[in-house]
Amino acid sequence: MVGGGPAGLATALTLHSHNIPSIVIDNHTENAVKLGESLAPSANAVFRKLGLEGVLTSGQHSLYVGNNVVWGDSSLRQRYFLHEPYGDGWHLNRSLFEKQLRETVISHGIPLLQNYRLSEITARDDKMIVSCSHSDAAPYTITADFIADCSGRASIVAKKMGIKKQTVDNLASYYFIAEPAANPLKGMTFIEAAADGWWYAAPIANNRIIVNFMSDSDLHPAKTASLTDWLLRKVAATEHLKTYISTTAIPTAGIKTATTSLLEKPGGKQWIAVGDALCTYDPLTSFGITNALVSGHHAANAIASFLQGNTGALSDYITSQMALFNKSVALLQNQYQSEQRWPEHPFWERRRV
Repeated sequence: MVGGGPAGLATALTLHSHNIPSIVIDNHTENAVKLGESLAPSANAVFRKLGLEGVLTSGQHSLYVGNNVVWGDSSLRQRYFLHEPYGDGWHLNRSLFEKQLRETVISHGIPLLQNYRLSEITARDDKMIVSCSHSDAAPYTITADFIADCSGRASIVAKKMGIKKQTVDNLASYYFIAEPAANPLKGMTFIEAAADGWWYAAPIANNRIIVNFMSDSDLHPAKTASLTDWLLRKVAATEHLKTYISTTAIPTAGIKTATTSLLEKPGGKQWIAVGDALCTYDPLTSFGITNALVSGHHAANAIASFLQGNTGALSDYITSQMALFNKSVALLQNQYQSEQRWPEHPFWERRRV
C-alpha cells in the first residue's frame, strides 16, 4: 500500500484477514491538518467488518447524533439519526483516530514504513519493484506482486505512471478552528447555505469547533495573509452559524482543495487505486472517511481474489467504484438543486448543470 491513511490501513487489515502479507509506505506528517471528522451512521458497518469497533468506543471520540441544516430557505431544521439502522455516527478526534488505526495495523504484525516516500516503481518479471526513500534512513526496496495506490488526492502511484485526474469543479474548503458560543452544537453537525457556497461546522476535540466555508476557489481572491479577516466577515453575515461559534480568538485559517475528481485510469495489470486516490467526493456527500475505509476493504478483497486466479476481480471492483461515483454525482445534483435562493450566483448556477 502506498499511503498510510484510512484507505491504506483498511486495505492492509483486510489483506491480513486473507493471510496475505503486505507493507504500508506511509509518508504521514504528524502535524498536518486533515479535514474530515464526521462519520455518518453507515460507517459503523465497515468498522465491524474491519474489527475496529474498539477504536470508536475508546472514549476518544464523541457521538454524532444528527444535523442542523439551513438549506432551501432560512429556517433551521434539526435532523436526528432516529431511524438510522446503524445508530448514531461519530465525531472523530482525527489525528488520534489515524494514530489508533496505525497502532492497530502494527499490532497485527503488518510492517508500516513511516516517513518513507515513494521514489520509483519498475515492473520486472511479473513483479513490481517499489523503491522508497527516507530523509534520515537508508532507501528501501520492496518486490511486490501488487500495489494499491492509497495515497489520497495525490494519487502518487497513478501519477508515477503518467495517469491524470479529471477534476469536475473548483470546490475548496476555507477553514478555521473556533471556540463554541453560548449556543452549543450538542453532538450535531451544522450546514448552512450561503449566496456563494455553504458552511459546515462540527465539534472536535478539546471542546472546539472546526468551521469550513465551501466555495469555488476561482470565485474568491482571498489569500492566506488576509484569510482570517475575510472569513470572520463572512461568518458575521450568516443568519445562524454566527450563534454557534465565538469569533473573538481565531487562530490562523487555511485553505484546502475539496474538488470532485476521478482518475482517467483507475488501475492496471498489477495495481489499483483506492479511496481518494481513485476519486474524490464533494464533502456534501459525507462519503469522505467512510468511503476510504469501505474502498480499502473492497479493494483488498478484490486483490485477494485476483491473486487466487479470479481475473475479473479487479474490473469488478473498479466497476463498483465507478457506479458509486456516478451515484454520488446524481445525489449532489439533487441536493444542490434543492437550494434555489441564489440562482444567478456562479456557485449555484454551475451546480444546476
